[in-house]
This record gives sequence, C-alpha cells and structure tokens, in this order.
Amino acid sequence: MKLEIRKKLDPVLRQPTKKVDDFGFEFQKTVDDMIETMRKSNGIGLAAPQVGIPESFFICEFEGDKESQLAGFPLTVLCNPEIKDQSKNQKNMVEGCLSFPGMELLIKRPEKISITGQDRYGKDIEIEASSLYARVMQHELDHLNSTLFIDHLQKISIIFIGTGTLGLKSLELLAKDQQYDIKAVITANVEASGRKKHFIKNPVLELATTLKLPVIKTDNINDKEIIGRIKKLNPELGIMADFGQIVGTEVLDIPQYGIINIHPSILPRHRGSTPIPQTILDGDKITGVTLLLTSSKMDAGGIISQISVELTGSETSSILKEYLGEIASSLLLNSIPYYLAGDLDPLPQDETKATYTKILKKEDGFVDHSTPAHTVERKIRAFDQWPKVHTVIDSKRIQLSAAHFTENGDLVIDRVKPEGKNEMSYQEYLRGYKKEIRFENN
Repeated sequence: MKLEIRKKLDPVLRQPTKKVDDFGFEFQKTVDDMIETMRKSNGIGLAAPQVGIPESFFICEFEGDKESQLAGFPLTVLCNPEIKDQSKNQKNMVEGCLSFPGMELLIKRPEKISITGQDRYGKDIEIEASSLYARVMQHELDHLNSTLFIDHLQKISIIFIGTGTLGLKSLELLAKDQQYDIKAVITANVEASGRKKHFIKNPVLELATTLKLPVIKTDNINDKEIIGRIKKLNPELGIMADFGQIVGTEVLDIPQYGIINIHPSILPRHRGSTPIPQTILDGDKITGVTLLLTSSKMDAGGIISQISVELTGSETSSILKEYLGEIASSLLLNSIPYYLAGDLDPLPQDETKATYTKILKKEDGFVDHSTPAHTVERKIRAFDQWPKVHTVIDSKRIQLSAAHFTENGDLVIDRVKPEGKNEMSYQEYLRGYKKEIRFENN
C-alpha cells in the first residue's frame, strides 16, 4: 500500500524517533509499504518520519544511471543506524528530497561512511558505503535525527550582470531562492539621450530596486574602480544576460566558478549581440537557450547546458525574447547546483559550425518593391523592437508594423505608421494615401 509522504514543515518531520525493537509482522508490512511508496514516487531513499512514523529506520535503493555514470546500490533496510566512521574528505553533490518535491540543494557531505544497525529482521549489520550510497544514507539518517536537508543549505554568493529583459525572470528567481546571496546587480548606467531627453528604461535596474538588491551602475564594467568593487564582494559565481558590454578577463577571473552567460540561441549558431532577430530572419525552425561559461572570445566558451524549442514561424523578437527568458530561468536554476557540484563540465563548442550575428543599424530595416516578400515579413517580426521596418513612398517614410501571408502565399500588410502619423490599419492608410504597398514573392 502506498503511504502518504509528509511534506515540508509537517511537524512529524521534526519529531524525535524511537528505537525499533519489534521486527514482527506489522513492522514487515510497514517496510513493504515504504518500499512501494518509494518506488512509486521515483525516490531512492525514504525514512520512517517521512510517512508519519517516528521510528528509527529507513530504506534506500538505486538501480544506477549509465548516462550520469552513477553506480547503483541494492535495496537496503536499515534500522537503528549509527555512523561508525566517516571520511575527512567531503564532496558537494546535488540532493533532492521526497518531502520537498521540486527542490534541489547543493550539499557537502563525507564521501565515505561506515554505518551500523540492524536489517529488517533485527540482525546486526555494518555497511561500508561511498559516493551516492553514502550520501543517501546520511540524508535518511538526518531524517531520523529530526534534521531536514534544508538545514544544510549553503549560500552561494553571486553577482548578476545584465541590462536588457532577457535575464529578468532569472534574476527574480535567483533573488527568491534561499541558496543564492546576490552580492550585487551590475547594470549599464543608462541615461536619457537626444534633444528631448526621453527617459530610457533599464528593466534590470527597476527589478533590482523592487527586490531591494544592491546595484552597481557602470558605463564600463572593466573600469579599475568597478573591478575593485567586484573583488571586494568576493563572489563565487557570476550570472550574465543581455548586458551589452564586453567583459574583460580581469572581471571574468574574479568569481571562483566563473561567469555563466545566458545566450538565446543554440550555440555555436548565432553568436553575437542579435541572435533572436537573426533566428527569425533566417527562418530557423528551432532555437533555444544556451548556458555557457563566459570566455574572452565572444560566445565561444564551454557549454554548460542547452534547451531547444520549436518555432511556429509567427514569433516576433519581443515575444520570442520573453519566452526564451522564461525558459532560461528554469534551465539556469536547474543547472547551477549541478555545475557547482562538478556534474556539468563545460563542453567545447564546434568552431566549424559557428555563425555570427551583427549589430543592427537603422538602415537594416529598409525595404522596397525589390525586397522579397518573405524577407519583408521576417524583417517585420525580427525588427519589431529595433530598428523597425520602413519603406518610402512619394518621399514619405512608411513604417510597416504587421503583416501576414494568405493561403495563396501573398503578403498582406496589416498595420502601418506613416511619417508624422499614428499607427493605423492598412485599410485606413489606403483610404487616406491611396498608394498600395506591394512586395513580390521572388
């Protein structure tokens, strides 16, 4: 019979346990129920308090995993366990817990242990365990001593580097996760510009202010004064997304574990500053997010993890960026503990497959009657944030805001913004300007 697993702050998880001294029929049935519960819950360990029984015994079992090269261990039932000896060498590994579903923490424990107790029938046993086997038994023994794995929480000190919207969700989740201590958010010193001094938003600065995080604003992260301030923070890890400045080696070398960059493409494809518009311009069917270790060469560092998504062919840059930002945040928080534990070694990129994007200029948004219709449609979606798409009719600049293809493959313009006017539907434009805007399918 599958038992109820007690979750999180259930008081029974903190209750003292009593020694098992009756190994009779009822106890054997409880052990069998716990084995069934553990297996059906895809767990590899379960302690009696987790199913509401304040007694000193646990079970564990793992078949092994060839992909992660983790060795398995047999079904073990251990009653009244005590650690006889443990190694001085300790190792960080990522742990989960059936009582805290979805949570994974980086925890340091002895690599090897010698543990004594009784088997399910009361016979004295002693087990020498190492690696995952030792870790699981220590985890379950904690449960018997009213200790939860969140009590082993290690704060990882980090700096977050970014200015644009791609990393917003990642910053928000990092700030809410108890594992991470954000020492500073480093962002561009964005100021108003132009004759009318329009206010230019810095979304990272706004979010950091809302979250009450310390902020360092800078026009140049490689400035000696900024480098000095970062060094004083002594961060263990850096996270970077959508920053817009080249980060020099002196900064890259400060965090103990380097700086993880969030890049919105499947590297090595689309290195550079405009991967999302380029993905749309090229008509890619698949894109995604890459977490890479930042190096001195642009977007060429070792790949820590990747995730890919299929595209519908209707995405705009702004919509795709928001979507990839959400995906990136989950990938990042799932990957960091394993990276810090040494289970995700950065893999070198295949330089023969590298492609590069370019910085967009205003003139990149220009189209005319000779521009193929599929290029116009892709540009409208790719350049919806910058530089926008425009054509010129009778010396008047007309911005093209939206378009679609008919079932016959003809391009239909949906919305436009004539020079000096508000955006309007294409039909409204025709009534006023009486000049059709056409592009041929070349």
